[in-house]
Amino acid sequence: MQPDLAEAGLILLSFIIPLLLVILAMPRSIRYLTRSGRVVDDVHKQPPTKVPFPVGPLLFLGALAGEIFVYIAFGSLVPLAVIGGAAIAFAIGLADDLFVLGGKTKPLLLLFAAVPLVVSGVFQKNLYESNLTFPLLGHIGEHFTIYILLVLVAFPVVANAFNMMDSFNGQISGFTLLTSLALLFGVVLHAIADSSFSLARVASVLPLVAIAAGFFVFNRYPSKAFDGDSGALMLGAMFASLAITGGVEIAAMIAIVPAILNSFYTLSSARGFVERRRMAARPTHLGEDGKMYPSLEPSSPNTLIRLILLSGPLDERDLVKSIFILTAVACLLSGAISVLTWVH
Repeated sequence: MQPDLAEAGLILLSFIIPLLLVILAMPRSIRYLTRSGRVVDDVHKQPPTKVPFPVGPLLFLGALAGEIFVYIAFGSLVPLAVIGGAAIAFAIGLADDLFVLGGKTKPLLLLFAAVPLVVSGVFQKNLYESNLTFPLLGHIGEHFTIYILLVLVAFPVVANAFNMMDSFNGQISGFTLLTSLALLFGVVLHAIADSSFSLARVASVLPLVAIAAGFFVFNRYPSKAFDGDSGALMLGAMFASLAITGGVEIAAMIAIVPAILNSFYTLSSARGFVERRRMAARPTHLGEDGKMYPSLEPSSPNTLIRLILLSGPLDERDLVKSIFILTAVACLLSGAISVLTWVH
């Protein structure tokens, strides 16, 4: 579907509004958290520095403003379903930031983040299609029950995968920005290929891109703010919702392969869901030279970061760059999948 000038302006505003909100309000949020003593140690600095935490509430407000604007502009339930799931994931993450939930509690609670999407599908029949679209092969048959079960599982899997990518300065914000751009590319191609595809689905992706870009300004090395679980889980839930409503589930999964691998390595070595603040040993440690080294403790979980460091120590900036390179490669592959799926 080709937007006219007015629709193009509305789509652009769905990016500008949340971006400006995050960028303009972040300094005040940082000052408030600092005055309130809401700071945590950045343990990857020598000596550790104090960083305001969490700014997840501001990121949620940015996402809320963007998605509400899309709803007002286009009248679709898509942005409401997206922000509904994000709100539940945000609330779960905020509870964890304040009270520390158990490692098994969060995944179970995150199943509820899928409820707004599933319920919205009852009121808007074309909110999502209960099938998957594969490159070259096209649509598979409708399997409503199986698809809904996959949707329910997707939210805790994706949200936790994003949360586990939130370890170093700029890591979660940069990872979300890259993967959301790959997601946007796939959704735009879907819109071009399908004349019945609502522009609201394209516009709904832009608030995620915007808050990731705005947050990166303050989260990159050296970080001036940490999002906390409230931010990371919300970003993951938004990504899952947008992949489903955009009909680009396969391409989206490819884009976040680094996070999925990191999650798999961590869970398999820790033998299940374990709250990272309660792990027996950290996967990395900071050397006296300021570089990150892999932990040699047998009880340390195998994370993607630890595997990268096995080839040699890196300072934090180079380590995060390595993650970004892996993510960029995954996003390029995701883009190729989108092209093969929608360009005929």
